[in-house]
Amino acid sequence: MKRSNVFRKPLSLALTAALLFSLITGVFGAGTPKAMAASPEETRFLQLYDQLKDPASGYFSPEGIPYHAVETLMSEAPDYGHMTTSEAYSYWMWLEVLYGHYTGDWSKLEEAWDNMEKYIIPVNEGDGKEEQPTMSYYNPNSPATYAAEYDQPDKYPSQLSGQYAAGKDPLDAELKATYGNNQTYLMHWLVDVDNWYGFGNLLNPSHTAAYVNTFQRGEQESVWEAVPHPSQDDKSFGKPGEGFMTLFTKESNTPAPQWRYTNATDADARAIQAMYWAKELGYDNEVYLQKAEKMGDYLRYGMYDKYFQQIGSASDGSPSAGTGKDAAHYLMAWYTAWGGGLGSTGNWAWRIGASHAHQGYQNVVAAYALSDPEGGLIPSSPTAGTDWATSLKRQLEFYSWLQSSEGAIAGGATNSYDGAYKAYPAGTSTFYGMAYDDAPVYHDPPSNNWFGMQAWPVERIAELYYILASNGDTSSENFQMAKQVVENWVDWSMDYAFANSRPVTDSEGYYLDQQGNRVLGGNDPQIDTVSAPGEFWIPSNLEWQGKPDSWNGFSNHTGNPGLHVVTKNPGQDAGVLGSYIKALTFFAAATKAENGSYSALGSQAEQLAKSLLDAAWGYNDGVGITTVEPRSDYYRYFMKEIYFPNGWNGTFGQGNAIPGSSTVPSDPAKGGDGVYASYIDVRPEITNDPAWSYLENKFNTSWNPQTKQWDNGTPEFTYHRFWSQVDMATAYAEYDRLINGGGGGPVEPVAPKAPTGLKATAGDAQVGLTWNKPAGAESYTVKRATLSGGPYTDIATISETAYTDFDVVNNTTYYYVVSAGNAAGSSPDSAEVSATPTEAPIPAEGDLTVQYRTNDNNANDNQIRAQFKIVNNGDEAIALSDVKLRYYYTIDGDKAQQFHCDYAAIGSGNVSGTFVKVDPALPGGDYYIEISFGAGAGSLAPGADSGEIQVRINKTDWTNYAEADDFSYDSTKSAYADWERVPAYLNGSLVWGIEP
Repeated sequence: MKRSNVFRKPLSLALTAALLFSLITGVFGAGTPKAMAASPEETRFLQLYDQLKDPASGYFSPEGIPYHAVETLMSEAPDYGHMTTSEAYSYWMWLEVLYGHYTGDWSKLEEAWDNMEKYIIPVNEGDGKEEQPTMSYYNPNSPATYAAEYDQPDKYPSQLSGQYAAGKDPLDAELKATYGNNQTYLMHWLVDVDNWYGFGNLLNPSHTAAYVNTFQRGEQESVWEAVPHPSQDDKSFGKPGEGFMTLFTKESNTPAPQWRYTNATDADARAIQAMYWAKELGYDNEVYLQKAEKMGDYLRYGMYDKYFQQIGSASDGSPSAGTGKDAAHYLMAWYTAWGGGLGSTGNWAWRIGASHAHQGYQNVVAAYALSDPEGGLIPSSPTAGTDWATSLKRQLEFYSWLQSSEGAIAGGATNSYDGAYKAYPAGTSTFYGMAYDDAPVYHDPPSNNWFGMQAWPVERIAELYYILASNGDTSSENFQMAKQVVENWVDWSMDYAFANSRPVTDSEGYYLDQQGNRVLGGNDPQIDTVSAPGEFWIPSNLEWQGKPDSWNGFSNHTGNPGLHVVTKNPGQDAGVLGSYIKALTFFAAATKAENGSYSALGSQAEQLAKSLLDAAWGYNDGVGITTVEPRSDYYRYFMKEIYFPNGWNGTFGQGNAIPGSSTVPSDPAKGGDGVYASYIDVRPEITNDPAWSYLENKFNTSWNPQTKQWDNGTPEFTYHRFWSQVDMATAYAEYDRLINGGGGGPVEPVAPKAPTGLKATAGDAQVGLTWNKPAGAESYTVKRATLSGGPYTDIATISETAYTDFDVVNNTTYYYVVSAGNAAGSSPDSAEVSATPTEAPIPAEGDLTVQYRTNDNNANDNQIRAQFKIVNNGDEAIALSDVKLRYYYTIDGDKAQQFHCDYAAIGSGNVSGTFVKVDPALPGGDYYIEISFGAGAGSLAPGADSGEIQVRINKTDWTNYAEADDFSYDSTKSAYADWERVPAYLNGSLVWGIEP
C-alpha cells in the first residue's frame, strides 16, 4: 500500500500549541476541571467537549436534548436538523464516558442517561405518565398480524391479512417475571425535539419533545418520500376518523387510536457499549449499570424475525411459525417495534421484530458485555446471557461471511425475501438459512454504499479484538474471527484513506492509479495522489459485485472469491472520519496487546490515525470539526415524490391540508393509484427556515430539469451534526487513551453527589437504613437527629450502602440523613427520612400459617408482586372462604388501584382483593390489600396447603411504588418461608402473624 505524503504535520499545530498554553495558564473553558492536558489529543478532546456543551454552540434544546444537528435545513435520515435520534443519545453516552474517564466526574453520564430515559425511552420515568399504557394486554402467543412489505410506497397501505400466523414470543414471560411488567426499555428512534411538526406529545403533554416516525412504506421509501406522523395517534391529525394509520396499513374496520414505537437496535447497543467502557474505566454506580443491563435484556427482540417465523423456513415461500427461539437469527435486526391501543377500547398491544439484518447494525462489544462475565453487564433474565453469547458468535460469523475478497463488508441477510416471505431465487447465498441481501432495508440510496456503514461496525470489531487480546484470549474462534475481519478490513481501507494528500479521481468518483486507470478493486492498489497539506480524504461510497459463498462455519470459510467491492468518491465526512480513526486506533492497540508491540500493519494504522487527527483539527471552526458539503440531492425538496392514495385527505401538524392542492398524478408503473406531493407541500414550515431562501434561489438559478444537473453550482451547506462531533471528540480521546496512555493519571478529584433513595425501616429497638450509591462514593456518614431538620449528629462512617442503628429507644421518632465522601470531599446530605422503633408485637398463632415469597427484586417499579401459600396445621378442615390475608404496604401517591391474581392452584377466579386505606397510617403500611377466597376455592384438609397463589397490584396510572419500607415486603424471600408480616384471619379473628 502506498504511503507517500501521508504523514506530514498539518498547519493546525499552532492552534494546538495555543490551546496547550491556554490550559497551562488557566484560561481553558470553565466546564473542564483539568489544570493542563498531557497531549494534543487530550487537549482537543476537552476542547471539543466544551464546544459541544457550550449553550452558544446550539447542540442542545431547552429540555437538554441533543439535536441531530445545530442547523435546521437538512434532510437525510431525520428530515429536519432539530429532530433527534436514538443514535444521537447513544453518542452522548460515549462522550460522557470519556469525559468521566478524564475528569473523574461521572455525574454528566448519569444526567445524560436520565435525560434519555425521560425523553426518548417511552416509559413512565417517575412522573406518572404512562407512555406504553396498554402493553400489559400484549399476548405473546399472538404477537402481531401479518402485513406484507412492498418495493414501492405507492403499493401501500398494506393489507393486514394474517396470511402467515405469527409465531410465539419466547421472551415476554421471563421479562415480566424479571421486571414485573413488559414495558419495553428501549429508545424510540426519532423525536421531534421542538415540536416542529406540531403534533405534540399526547401521553406526556408537559414535554415539548414529541415521539414521531417517518419511514413506514418499504425499501424504496426515502426521506424524500416519507410522511412524518405522530407515534401517539389519537386521530387528531391525518385523515378524519383514521389518523395516519391508513397510509400504511389497511384493515376491515376503521383503525383504532393507538401508540406505536420503533427501535433502532444499533443505537441502544451503542449506549450499552458506552456503559461497558464506563465500567472498565472505573464507573461503579450499579443503578445505571443495571439500567444498561435492562436495556440489553429487551434489546434481544432485535434478534427475532419480524413475525416470529422460524429462521430459514421461508426459503421455499412457506414460512413456519416459530415456537420459541427457533425464530431467533441472533443478529441485530434493523428495528423492533411495539404498540397498542389508546382510549377506552385500547385493551390490546402488539410487538414485532425484524427479518432484515444489516452488517452496519451489529455490535460485538455490546454482545460481549451482555454475555461474558468479564463484560460485566449480563442482564437479569434467565436466558439473556446465553442468548447474547450465541449472538456474539453469530455476529462474528456474519462479518466473516460478508467480507469481500478485498476486505470491505457486504450488506446483510433477510429471513423474509422481498419482505413477504417469498421463495429464495435459485443460487441464493445463505447464512443460517437467511438469504443474502446486498442492500438490506432501503434502496434510495442503497443501504450499504456509504462508507460510514463500514467504519461504524468495524470499529466495534476492532474494540473486541483489543478487549480479547488484553484479556489474554488470543486463541478462541471468536478472537480469530474478530482479528481476521478487522485486519483484512484495515488493510483494504488504508489504501483509500489519505492525510496531507488528495487522491486523484475521475469525474464519476473512481480512484485512479498512477497510469490514469480506474481502480476497480483488487489488493494493494497504487492510488495516485497530489500533495495537499492539512487535508484528509476517506472513501464515501462503495459498489458491490457478486455474492458471498453460503456459510458453512468459520473453519470452512472460503474468503469469498466471488464477492468484490469497488471503492469510490473520496470525501470529508467528519463523523465517519472519527469512527474510522477509532477503528485504526483500536486495531493498532490490539496488535500491541496481542504481541507486545505493534504489528507492521498496526504501526501503519497508528501513524495514519495520528495524521488524520492532526489534519482534522484544522477544520475546527469554533463550533466543531466540519467541512463544506455539496448537496446535489437537495433538488428533491422541490420534486413531487410523496405518495398519497386517491381519496386520502387530512391535516398535518403544521396546520396545512395534505396532500394539498398542488399534487400531480402518481406513476401507474409504481403500482399505486393516487397523487404525489412535495416535501414543501407536506412540511410548509421549512420555507421559513433561515437557509431556505439560499436553497430556493440556487434551485431557481442552477437546477436544470432536463439534464437533472446543477448547472451553476451545487448548493453547499456546513453542518454540525451532534453524532459527527462526538465521533471526532472520542477519536481524540481514544487515541490518547490507547496510544499515549492518557487519562489514567491524576485528575482533580470530584466529590460525589448526595445519596438518593434513602429508606428507613423501624424495628424493635432498631432502625434499618438503605440508600443508593452515587458515582465515585467511597464512604458514607450516617447522621441522626431527634428533630426534623436537625441538628444532626454523626453516628457512623461506613463503606456499605446499608446501616442498622441499634442505639435507639422504642416509641421515639428519629430523623436521618446520609452524606457520601471520597478523597475530594463530602457530598451534600441526602433527603431526610424518619422512623419510630416500637416493641415487636407477639405473633398470633393458630392452626393457619402463611408462607410468602416474591420474585420482585425491584423495589421501585409500578407493580407489587407477591406469592403465598396457606398451610393448615390443625386437625380439622378449614374452608378457605372463611380465611382472609392482609398485605400491608405504602401507596406512595394515593391513586386508584387494580388487583390481579395471575395464578392460583385453587383457581384465580376464586381469589379476590379489596384495597383498604389505613388511617392513621401505620409504619410501613398506609394501605393493605385484603385477599379473600370464594366458595369455589374449597377447603384445606389437615396438613394440606392451598398451593401457590400469585397476586399483583398496580395503580391505574401506573406510577411507581417504593416497596423497600413496606411492612409486608421482603425481597430476600425468593423461596417460600413462613412470614409473620402477612397476617391471616379466620372468621374475622387474627390467627396468624402480626399487624404493623
